[in-house]
Amino acid sequence: MGSSKLLAPSVLLALALLVPHAQMATAANSNLFVDYIGAIFNGVQFSDVPINPNVQFDFTLAFVIDYTTTTTPPSPTNGQFEIYWQSSVLTASAVAAIKQSNPNVRVNVSLGGATQYNLDGIDIDYEQFQADPATFAECIGQLVTTLKNNGVIKFASIAPFDNSDVQSHYQALWSSYSSVIDYINFQFYAYDSSTTADQYVSHFNDQIANYPGGNILASFTTDTSSNSVPIATALSACQTLQSQRNLYGFLSSSQQHLLEQPTIAICQPLLIYILVYVTMATSKQLIALVFLSSLLALHPPMTTMAANSNLFRDYIGAIFNGVKFTDVPINPKVRFDFILAFVIDYTTTTTPPSPTNGNFNIFWQDTVLTASAVASIKQSNPNVRVAVSLGGATVNDNPVFFNITSVDSWVANAVSSLTSIVQQYNLDGIDIDYEQFQVDPATFAECIGRLVTTLKSNGVIKFASIAPYDNADVQRHYQALWASYGSVIDYVNFQFYAYSASTTEAQYVGHFDDQIANYPGGNILASFTTAPTTTSVSINTSLNACHTLQSQGKLYGIFIWAADHSRSQGFKYDTQAQELLANAHSY
Repeated sequence: MGSSKLLAPSVLLALALLVPHAQMATAANSNLFVDYIGAIFNGVQFSDVPINPNVQFDFTLAFVIDYTTTTTPPSPTNGQFEIYWQSSVLTASAVAAIKQSNPNVRVNVSLGGATQYNLDGIDIDYEQFQADPATFAECIGQLVTTLKNNGVIKFASIAPFDNSDVQSHYQALWSSYSSVIDYINFQFYAYDSSTTADQYVSHFNDQIANYPGGNILASFTTDTSSNSVPIATALSACQTLQSQRNLYGFLSSSQQHLLEQPTIAICQPLLIYILVYVTMATSKQLIALVFLSSLLALHPPMTTMAANSNLFRDYIGAIFNGVKFTDVPINPKVRFDFILAFVIDYTTTTTPPSPTNGNFNIFWQDTVLTASAVASIKQSNPNVRVAVSLGGATVNDNPVFFNITSVDSWVANAVSSLTSIVQQYNLDGIDIDYEQFQVDPATFAECIGRLVTTLKSNGVIKFASIAPYDNADVQRHYQALWASYGSVIDYVNFQFYAYSASTTEAQYVGHFDDQIANYPGGNILASFTTAPTTTSVSINTSLNACHTLQSQGKLYGIFIWAADHSRSQGFKYDTQAQELLANAHSY
């Protein structure tokens, strides 16, 4: 990672690669803009940097290191991290102020964690080791897992390069703890200057094999003095990767790691992420940042397909048959989400229940799936998160309608009541599953979009999903939501089992591709139901389709409706689906 006062032309060219062609996307997804800050000690402040309110903006403090600050040379501290960014300027109160004045801002730290600064994520960039790979994997894996489980961080990345010792350490980490690592900042620029575009693409494919299922970023360095892959070669390779739908993004950096330069990346498939390393807050650089953030706000990301992933989700608690979290087999090699069904903004004391204008009440079997049960299952299974679903089809055999008095009052009530429930049960996210509507699509989109945005900005939830199905009215409402607020929706739990029982495997895959077009850039999950029904897509057809989608690199995950029904089957199909996802990387 090298230093520069201006936005390099090569970076602008990289950005141009990320701007979608008009026909590629129909719905705008907003984007994450990441800005490294504090390493150069030139007095740059958070408030110096222009912040576009239409992007998700992350400042990343550089760096914290587990080395002493009082000895020469510094020496290791056995995991006691010290602050190495310019903390006299970028203070805890400055973090609080920038986040308070800009609801779209998060602040993270590179290499370690400093909770007193209310930070959001970490990046792992060790490059020399005095521990074997298994020890490194266990230390870093337990660190990331614990920080995520404790709610200290929301995401983590790793930054390996093609050195046998480095790779052995990071691949050991990936083998054991890939479920808690969100993206891979692979240093492709570390290959030598004779590398061709074809060789670069080959190296990229090697890393897909080395880090199966990982969200891998392409990269280049603008340090022309280094013996690295030339920028033109890297950009040519990126164009090829983009044409192959393998380009998750760009990461531009140099090997010094201390003097940083504006760069661009997509850190997750399907969402464009801009990563900028602040050097000096010159007027020209600020103009460049304004240009980048404006471009992000105005242009949706390109439509791509989600890569194979290991996300498994299981709805639970709606049938009131006593099913417990501990009844469900949990494969440690998948990311496992329980989704409590449901909370509904309907009364619990009237017959029939009636709408409450956003005041949510618990309708899952909370006498069994208690707050202590949530805490216990998460404590014993580091790969487990617990969310709650809003709405559902019926309440006490009556239809649930999305019904409001006004947008502002519904959002205020929903934020308040859901915050109370989420915090009481220590939940991680929400799922939107309204299926009948007494408002138009635009009103639904504004209510739900503002709700999710506010809960995320307040740190109440870490993720959100939607659960549409193939009904014209349902699709109109959810696609309106996606068009306006796709950026804050992490997963699309599409109810593919709602298609008819005559659906074939090929038709299922065709329906999946239809939803890629309907929710461009979305992480779309395959699904099936274990309910005793003769009108839904069969489980075997669904699983066969999942195998096909996985072979095509499109199986981001699977969800099941519902653990309650699976109980009578010994969770046979929940187990099979998890095994498929755990072995996703064999394709």
